Formats: sequence, C-alpha cells, structure tokens
Amino acid sequence: MPSRITLLVMVLAVLSAGCSAPQSTSSGSIPNSQPGPIRILVIAERFEVVYLSPKIQGSSSPINTTRLFNAALVMFDNVGAPRPYVAEALPQLNTSSWLVLPDGRMETTYTLRTALTWQDGTPLTAQDFAFALRVYKDSGLGVFLTAPQGTIDAIQTPDPRSVVVQWRSLNPDAGILSFGDLDPLPSQLMESAFNDYEQGRASRETFLGNPAWSTEYVGAGPYRLSHWEPGAQLEGIAFDGHVLGRPKIDRIVLRIIGDENTVLAAVLAGGQVDYTEFFTLRVEHIPVLRREWEAAGKGAVAAGPSSAVALHVQQRPDYVGDPGWLDLRVRRAIAHSLDRAALNEGLFNGIGFPTETIVSPTESIYPDVDRAMTKYPYDPNRAVQLMGEAGYTRDTEGQFVAPDGNRFRLDFSVTAGPEFERGQAILSDSWRRTGFDVHPAILAAAQARDVQSRSTFPGLSSRGGGLAEVHFTAAEVGSPANGWAGDNRSGWTNPNYERLWSAANATLDRAERARDSAQMLALVTENLPIYPLYFAIQVRTRVTGLQGPDDEALVTGFGLASKGTTSHWNIYEWQFN
Repeated sequence: MPSRITLLVMVLAVLSAGCSAPQSTSSGSIPNSQPGPIRILVIAERFEVVYLSPKIQGSSSPINTTRLFNAALVMFDNVGAPRPYVAEALPQLNTSSWLVLPDGRMETTYTLRTALTWQDGTPLTAQDFAFALRVYKDSGLGVFLTAPQGTIDAIQTPDPRSVVVQWRSLNPDAGILSFGDLDPLPSQLMESAFNDYEQGRASRETFLGNPAWSTEYVGAGPYRLSHWEPGAQLEGIAFDGHVLGRPKIDRIVLRIIGDENTVLAAVLAGGQVDYTEFFTLRVEHIPVLRREWEAAGKGAVAAGPSSAVALHVQQRPDYVGDPGWLDLRVRRAIAHSLDRAALNEGLFNGIGFPTETIVSPTESIYPDVDRAMTKYPYDPNRAVQLMGEAGYTRDTEGQFVAPDGNRFRLDFSVTAGPEFERGQAILSDSWRRTGFDVHPAILAAAQARDVQSRSTFPGLSSRGGGLAEVHFTAAEVGSPANGWAGDNRSGWTNPNYERLWSAANATLDRAERARDSAQMLALVTENLPIYPLYFAIQVRTRVTGLQGPDDEALVTGFGLASKGTTSHWNIYEWQFN
C-alpha cells in the first residue's frame, strides 16, 4: 500500500541519518556495521537498560541484554536443559557436592573451572560469590530478585575454586543456579564501596549509582562492554578470557530501538541490523518480512509463543480505586466478560495463543493445571448474574451501580505501545457492552517501569513478561518498607498458596513439586489476582550468513516446572560465513 511504503521510506531516511558510524572514542566506540576485515554483529533490542547485572529486578536489566556481558554458574541451553558454565560440573544429589543434612539444611558445592578471570584481567574466585551474597542479602538495597538468597545462610570458600552454598532448607533448584540467581560480583571493584555503604559512610543511592553497575561494568561473559550511549546502543568486544572460548564474532553492537516499525524498516533495508530480539517486531510484520525479505533470500523469520501477557488486579485495600475489586464475585464477573476471541482476532488476526493460565500447553505440568483450574468462558449474561449476586444493579445507561449509588469503576492502565493499546481498546469495548464503567489510562514506559507505580495502580494493570509461582507469594509483595521490591504486583496473598509454596520448596522430588505447582495455579485461577490474556508472539529475524542462532530455542520456561534460556545463550559460537 502506498501509505506503508511512504512510512517505510520516511523511517529509513531517519534511521540512516541516526545510524551513521559513531566517532572513535577512548572508551572503545565501535563503528557501524560495514564490509571490512572485522564483521560486527548488530542486534536490535527493544528495551533500554539501567544496570547490567542480571540480578537487579525489573525491566532495568532485561536478561537478553545482560547475558551478553555476564557468565553464571549454570546456563540453560536451547531446550531449557542446564549446563555448567563457570562451574565445571553441576552438583549432584546424594554425592559430596550436594549434601542433605539431618536437620533439613543442605550444602551444594560448585567447583569453579580453572583460570577464570574477570574482563579486567583479575582472577574470578569463590570469594566473588561470597561477596555477591552479602550484597544481595542486604535488605536496605531492595533492588535484587529475591530468590534464592533468602534461603541461603552463607557461602563458604575453603579454597579459591570452591563455592559451598549453605541452604537453610531444601531447594530442588540448588544445583542449577543461573543468571539472576547468584551472579558473582567483582569484589576488586565493588567491595570497598559496599563497605562504605554498610558502615554508613555512603548512601544506598551512592552505592547503586556506582558506574561499576553500568557504564564501567565488568563481567565475565562473552563480550566486554566497550561503549554505552544511553538510549541508543551498547557496544562490546569479544572477551579473550571467556570461560567457554573467545567469541567467534569480534564485536557486537546492541541497538536500542523502541519502535517496532523502525526495526522493520532497518531489517528490510539491509545492512542495519543482523539479528532482532523478540518483542522488537510485531506479528503483523511477519507477512511483509516473509514476502519482501525472506523470499529474497536476505534472511530468516521465526515466530512462536513466548511468555503470558496478563492483567494484574489490585488487591491491596490501601490502593484499590473501587472496593468492588476486593469482591471475588465482581472479579469473576469481569472474567466472564473478557472477550479473548475478539482480542485474538483484533491483535493477531486469529493466529495468536489465547490463554486463561500463565502455563503454556508445551509445559509438562499443563495437563495437571488444565484439569485443576477454574475456567471463565466468555458469557456476559453470567457476568450480569454475578454482579447481581454482589449487590449491583444497572442504571438507566446500563452501567453497574453499587448499593451506595456509585457506579463500579473499572480503572484499566496499560503500558504505551501499539499492542497493549489496541488490546485495551478491544477489552474496554467488551466490558462497556456488559455494563462496566471503564476508565482507561496509558502509561509512558518510564512510568510503567517505576517499581512503586507497578504496585499501586487502582484497578487493572497490564503486564508482559514471564510470571511464575513465586510472583504470587507474600514475600514478593512490594511495600514502602522494602522499597517496593518484589513482583507480586496485585498484592494478593492466600494461606493455602503459601502452604503449597513452602511444600514445593521443601521437597527434592520434582514430581511432587509439579503437583504442588498445579494446585497453586488452580488457586490463582479460582481467586483471580490476574487475568491471563494470551501468550506473546515472539518474532525474531537473522540475516543470511549468520550461523548459530536457534530459531526454535525455548526462551521461556515456566517457574518450578522448567527453566528457559535466552535466544543467544550460545552467542560465543555464532559466526558469519
């Protein structure tokens, strides 16, 4: 269509102007990808980063970016299977590397590979893991993913290669600690600053503002950060000392491109982007990519389901906008008037993956979850009946009214972006037709990332990205006391859920753990602290000649049942032919 072509031409002109080769700088700026003796891998990423530590929660540290610069004890491959990384082997139950003590405590020993180094040349030792645990367990910092340090008593380091993790209770994942679990920190760069913070000589903000977290980051991953232009791109140079071998591609540029149409234009233009991460392109881009790019032999397009997209339901009385949200009958009425079929048609032309649970049908526990869960088929009449049971009538305009004469107010906020905004419009229409007074709001990306805002919304709030069993536990409820750390955004808690969570984490029997998980997820569907909508469709592209990416890589894995990976888990093996 002329309008599409005109738009792409305009975007290409802007993109070309903004993607000219950067000037060389003392920080190691990398030139734009051009033919020459050194082939630079250019990756498009949607989300900006603030920190390069995988352990820092939220979108400030997306794993797809941080993995490039980091190495962990364990990594997960394309099918979600654990592999030793900086550890030379995985701890094995009922051996000296995984001891279960009579009082229920455990010890797992990771033996590090020989000759490990940080990217500044300093040896990486067990002490760096012990130091990291001190940092992660500090309650005043409040920015780190809460598991697993809350169940770790200490780390002993009898020698530079032995990381002995002392657990206060059973944990079946104790032998597969990966990115975001117990990432080492470079004590040679950060321990002095942390001591100042601990002893009151420096503030929390000063410690977290240390450039060693960001622009002067030193990791142990395949690439060393060489230049960071906030809001635009990160650049990296192959790390000679990478534990699994020096990457075959010498340099990378990670371009932050928040607009999907701009990414599409870059791919179609050729020479701008070699590989696109998921969520940088949309499902409606697939036909044009296959027709105008893949068919011409310029590259390959891969698409598949990713993590569940859901709406969180505010359950904190102190922050809820309308008290009706705290009535289960109201939440169920809203569930019955949620038109997932219309959502699938409007967003994905009917080729999407609608869902009432956060567990994908590809997961091993899905059959158990499907049997146990409560389902809410689209049925506006049932919604009206439930609202009546909750004491609501309808006014002259057909809107639900509480006994006090006030309309039920359905506040509905989403993060700015075409998919979320279209979805908001579709769902708002179905809810209004049923009788709900919908008040939509669109949040800028910065506001949506704010940890306090993510917990204090008044009604419904959209959320993309993975959800798992831990995200419905009391320990994950954010509050002023913990600096809004944690990812239980609804604030919903349930004693039966807590009991099952404790049981699942107190057994090393994976089958038993899976049964507990299915029961937990059944409680979620029964009580509705969230409304799962659909599984996001991830679209990835790679140029012809780029060898190594696995188009079918399992980039998501659900909670207690399995673990996923990153799409470039093996980037050190990628090469151009």
